[in-house]
Amino acid sequence: MEAAFGWTLLSADAIRRAEARLREEVEGVRDEVGFMLLHQAYADRFFPGTSVQHTRLRYVFFVPWMYQKIAGFDLRRRRQYSIEKLVAEEEVRLTGRLLLKESEGVIGRRVYGQRRPSSQPATLVYWTALSTWGLLRRLEDGSWPSRRAIHQMLSTDWGQVRIHDDDGVLIEEGHSIFSNIPSPPDVWKDQSKPLAFRLRACEAQFIKSQLLTTRKPHSPTPALLAEISKNPREAQDAKSPWQKNIIGVADAEDRAALQRAKQAAALAAIGRAIYAALVEDLREKRDGLHTSMYHRSQLPKVVEDYRENALELDLSILHQDVPRVPAYFAAVLQKTQEWLKNGRGIDELRETYERSEKFRKGDRARLVLRPVGRQKRAEWDNEKHPPAKPLHYRWPIVRQMMADLEGHA
Repeated sequence: MEAAFGWTLLSADAIRRAEARLREEVEGVRDEVGFMLLHQAYADRFFPGTSVQHTRLRYVFFVPWMYQKIAGFDLRRRRQYSIEKLVAEEEVRLTGRLLLKESEGVIGRRVYGQRRPSSQPATLVYWTALSTWGLLRRLEDGSWPSRRAIHQMLSTDWGQVRIHDDDGVLIEEGHSIFSNIPSPPDVWKDQSKPLAFRLRACEAQFIKSQLLTTRKPHSPTPALLAEISKNPREAQDAKSPWQKNIIGVADAEDRAALQRAKQAAALAAIGRAIYAALVEDLREKRDGLHTSMYHRSQLPKVVEDYRENALELDLSILHQDVPRVPAYFAAVLQKTQEWLKNGRGIDELRETYERSEKFRKGDRARLVLRPVGRQKRAEWDNEKHPPAKPLHYRWPIVRQMMADLEGHA
């Protein structure tokens, strides 16, 4: 008898949002005043299709294989149960099978004991990658199908679904929503057997050919991800994307952009350290709450380590890489550089940082002087707030991708 997961979708939206926020805190990607704008712009430019929530490369095959399995169910079954539920059940099964062999990088590991999928399941986390890297086929109007659109298609008669390949040729088989990806291995069909992240040779060859086609956003020029994919081993020894061996494969435009990205990463590290120090200061001096010096004591070292690179960032040309920077965040960047030059106290930055945080977080802002701000500061545990680090632009994700690509079976 097939295992049932009839209650996997009963979690309240509030619980899922709380889990997502906790995950952000753990990963250190919570954005307070706007520095993730820089992170996203450079990461999307250099490594299109990637996400900070990616873990292992083989998920780009697991996800299509799950949908192909569901597409093979008879129409009555697909209509009797919501597609969302069927997908959730497959997500949980996949997590369980991976946990039999893998200990790290398994999406849904933390909630597997509850037999429910993660609030950010693999089918959601990897969807952009599937379209950006060309594993999804385009719809009749030339657009990439959304996850929701595929779910709607799965609940209909597949013979009525009109999907075209990249050359505009109609695909007669409605279930062929993915490119000609490798067929799943025999072990995939036996739900009692474990699965692993190691790519088969045919999978590695296929995904490498797809990564080589990635382009910079709104440009026909190959993305840095495509250049790195030509020799995956080079990326594994690089601790950052601006090391010599990575810069060496970048084109002239990306070499200059990588230098600006390095400088922006340094400025963000200082800005995040300033933010945490400001909240600590207000919590202790204005609110009268005992607060350790955790972030304030780290600020001088962060400034020492990143000041030079942060001051080298030319804000007047930053718009080339990060278009439409909001005025409130542009002020944060400018005032932070000015502060680095004059060496005064951080109090002079509070209003600028407060304004940016209010625009982004509204009543959840900690730097506001009103009672709501005091409440948020009282709830804040400064020693659990992640210490300031430079932006990484998803480089650890890319390094793992290249390691998976290089270490195939």
